[in-house]
Amino acid sequence: MNEGEMPSPVSHYAVISEPPYPPKWRVSPHQHEVHEIGLVKRGSCFLTLPHGEYAFSTHEVFFFPSLLPHGFWTTPDSEVEFVVVQFTTLHPFLLAELVNTPPIGRFTLFPLEVSLFLDLVHQLQRECAGGLPWSELQCQALLQEIVVLLLRSHRRGKEPYLNPEQQRAIESALAVIHHRSHENLKMKELAESLGFSPQHFRDLFRRYVGKSPKAYLTALKLQRSKCMLLHGEYKINDIALRLGFGNAGQFSKVFRKNTGLTPQEWRRVHSHKERSLPEHLPEKVHP
Repeated sequence: MNEGEMPSPVSHYAVISEPPYPPKWRVSPHQHEVHEIGLVKRGSCFLTLPHGEYAFSTHEVFFFPSLLPHGFWTTPDSEVEFVVVQFTTLHPFLLAELVNTPPIGRFTLFPLEVSLFLDLVHQLQRECAGGLPWSELQCQALLQEIVVLLLRSHRRGKEPYLNPEQQRAIESALAVIHHRSHENLKMKELAESLGFSPQHFRDLFRRYVGKSPKAYLTALKLQRSKCMLLHGEYKINDIALRLGFGNAGQFSKVFRKNTGLTPQEWRRVHSHKERSLPEHLPEKVHP
């Protein structure tokens, strides 16, 4: 979907939970105008394409762009079960990113990622079958979440996803960081409070969030600082101290490193002088 276009109607999506196909089952090559993402929920099979065959097994995901002829057959000793999402529209950039093994895409999910995938697919299925307002937007959002999950799984390679216990620990750390983002929070102390060494905590956090705990805390501080910079009553030194920086110089150095501008420059670029408001608003005139 291009910018400015309306999202596709819910009728342009389909979620198919296929019953298990028995061993030695074969589906002839076919093609259609919809794109297709499919999870091999259980079993193994071979997907046939014009230029060869691809073996897929449990917890692997395939992506077929529209109009690509494809079929499949199951092995003699294994049945196979699919969960398939079909859709007509997605941003061209995302479609291109999904094709990581031309002419198709293939992804391998860890068990927790499979649970996330299935949850998103079931939400999409409910939206398609239901009649709630704004279903088109919700279907689009859910499809994009599915795509992001796949692309992130491909980017992380063979590095395992966090297990549920580790995930809960990092969620607790995130809650502390958000609650105390205005402080000079020590990540070593936070790691130890959760029972991790600083290095292990940093590795888990980066794997779950995408950046180190210190970099994440800095990003939160800078988000808050931009809001404060829009209000002229806050001096640069006040903002620095309120957000837990040692002084205005340290704040300015970090701000410029992340934005390319000093706080003063950012304020000049993004602030607009407001017209003076009257001290007393006029009384409401009743007809």
